[in-house]
Amino acid sequence: MSSTSIKCLFCEHTQTRSTPFEDTVFNNKTFEYVQCTKCDLIFVNPLPDTDDLIKMYPVEYQGNLAIAASGAYNSLFSQIQSKGKYSSILDYGCGGGRFVVEALDKGYSVTGAEYNPELVANLSKTFTKASFLTIDDFYKSDAKYDIIFLSNVLEHLTNPKEIMLKLRERVSENGLFVLEGPVENNFNLTLLTRKIIFFIRKNFFGKKASHTPTHILYANRKNQEQFLKDIGLTTLYYEIKESNWPYPMRYEDCHSLMQKLMYGIATFSVAMSKIFPFWGNNFTYIGKKKI
Repeated sequence: MSSTSIKCLFCEHTQTRSTPFEDTVFNNKTFEYVQCTKCDLIFVNPLPDTDDLIKMYPVEYQGNLAIAASGAYNSLFSQIQSKGKYSSILDYGCGGGRFVVEALDKGYSVTGAEYNPELVANLSKTFTKASFLTIDDFYKSDAKYDIIFLSNVLEHLTNPKEIMLKLRERVSENGLFVLEGPVENNFNLTLLTRKIIFFIRKNFFGKKASHTPTHILYANRKNQEQFLKDIGLTTLYYEIKESNWPYPMRYEDCHSLMQKLMYGIATFSVAMSKIFPFWGNNFTYIGKKKI
């Protein structure tokens, strides 16, 4: 069934169809996962309002703050360094500072921006060599940065086009956009099995979920790259990888036959992604403004 109640968050097309993903009940509302009939982006309808978002993202959502650099982003920094010389980084939606500590360790000047003022205060006390701003304060400034980094941010935005266009104006000439995160509607065997399970639960048993819809949108490789192109970015690097997520990551974490089956499917799918490089559920992107 098609609907015209909401615009696609990527392409602004107004026709949507239902998906296998179960409706979820949160904050006394029912959120439906619908799919754009033009670009295939999946997103929640209705979009969360301010009250929903406050309840979705308490300061505890980000978990513990990072402690020290671990080299987790060495490969990414090598990719960045191959594109030119850069000195300043804005980590937009910096969370617990995991990327901040890595960038500081590499000698960059780092600014982190976050929505929650309490989290910003905690980050400022913990990482004294970096600067931190609330999102509101960031937009009041006019500073520009050589690199704007977003990790696991895009899927949380109710207005990704608006945000990315604003950020596009804050990257310096010849600067870079670096993004990473999930592409939850990109094909792999794990996604296929999840859709089958959700379809059966939704259509044959009338089941609804009760998880917090923190991921507002589920992208795939094609519509995400097109979205970034449409907002005026040129792709320099784009890689898809796969992990077991959201199925168990380790066999020892499986405590039931179903969990063991899920682990087996995910592990096989990860192996198959080596043969089919566009399979996967995580992406890394580096791009720059079109001049």
